[in-house]
Amino acid sequence: MRKIGLHLGITSTLNDLVQRAICLELPFFQCFFTGRKTGKVMIPDDQDVREFLSLRRIYFNKLYVHSSYFINLASIDRRYHPLLSKEIVLAKRLEFTHMVIHPGAVKKVEDKSAGIDAVVRIINYLLRKERSIQFLLENSAHGELAIGSNIEDFQQLLTKLDQPDRIGFCIDTAHVHAAGYDILSCKGYEQFIKLLEKTIGLEKIKLIHLNGTQELCGSCVDMHSYIGDEHAILSEFGLKRFVHDKRLINIPILTEPPAIAENDERRMLVKVNEWLSPKLPDQIMK
Repeated sequence: MRKIGLHLGITSTLNDLVQRAICLELPFFQCFFTGRKTGKVMIPDDQDVREFLSLRRIYFNKLYVHSSYFINLASIDRRYHPLLSKEIVLAKRLEFTHMVIHPGAVKKVEDKSAGIDAVVRIINYLLRKERSIQFLLENSAHGELAIGSNIEDFQQLLTKLDQPDRIGFCIDTAHVHAAGYDILSCKGYEQFIKLLEKTIGLEKIKLIHLNGTQELCGSCVDMHSYIGDEHAILSEFGLKRFVHDKRLINIPILTEPPAIAENDERRMLVKVNEWLSPKLPDQIMK
């Protein structure tokens, strides 16, 4: 049965991380390697790596690392990103299969095409060099200065890549909503899916970040809420469409809630996993 993955924070060791994922019965998980406050990549010792890999190889076929928010591929003045290189080295050492990357942002709207070209340069380099990891570009919440807030940015990017067949995309539902796409109404949702089909193709979407938010549509604020939050504007009703849409049924889904207690994580996972098995009520998609 299809099950939902979860973003997990590394609170101590890699071994603790993978054991927590096993305890939660996750099919896969996502994590950061770089501290969100320090900007430094973790340096696990050899024993921690061995213990992690021994369990990872038994329980998980795929794992996702989310690249640091400190990385801005759209920076026009930079052609080398040492932090990203360090993350890739660690991802390969730990046998992660996918890396989710925010393309970043430019300083001015008129720089956007140059920002897309900057992203293309880095992605072309990565695709030539790396074969063991699939890179997934994620849509952004942050408006016109951010590459990927407008889904058509990705269409332009694909036309410039040397190997467009090797890049994938991650669609974050909270980012879609914050960027101004109406996915709350049935009509708006359908228009958004058709936009994805037209611009990047549904077959290139390799992961869905299933996230709610309390923020207004078009707010450009990247703030997630946990699934089940009664104050969320993008809440269960809107999110269920992404789970039950037959066109998206083969795409893995993963949620990235704010920090909540482990018992709340369990309840949330049970809730969403229940969505995955019953027949879709007709009113969800109409």
